[in-house]
Amino acid sequence: MSKQVYRVEINEYNTIKWYDPETNTLHNESGPAVVWSNGGREYWSRGKLHNESGPAIVRSNGEREYWIHGALHNEHGPAIMWSNGVTEYWLYGKLHNEHGPAIVWSNGTKEYWIHGKRFTESEFSYKLVKE
Repeated sequence: MSKQVYRVEINEYNTIKWYDPETNTLHNESGPAVVWSNGGREYWSRGKLHNESGPAIVRSNGEREYWIHGALHNEHGPAIMWSNGVTEYWLYGKLHNEHGPAIVWSNGTKEYWIHGKRFTESEFSYKLVKE
């Protein structure tokens, strides 16, 4: 088995980026492809945000985003968790949560989405009862 070879760049802000030298796209099979000087990390595979074992973006303020093959996606919880408490549920790149709100804003406002289509709370509740 041959070892993956990367082109690594460190800029003036001490941000480290790993690239696939053949495609010149962000890529690292064994860890983050971008490590920011403030501790943030981004996982990329062949030029697309991607991490099957956790968030693909982890910011230094604790924010997290889950991406698979370049699409926001998390089957086990919110795909985006913002530092202000907002949570967003995404599945295959579309806002989606068939068990509750797909977005919960920090002021308590809720948005209901299924497969990228927005529903009012009453439409959503009716859909749940019907199914």
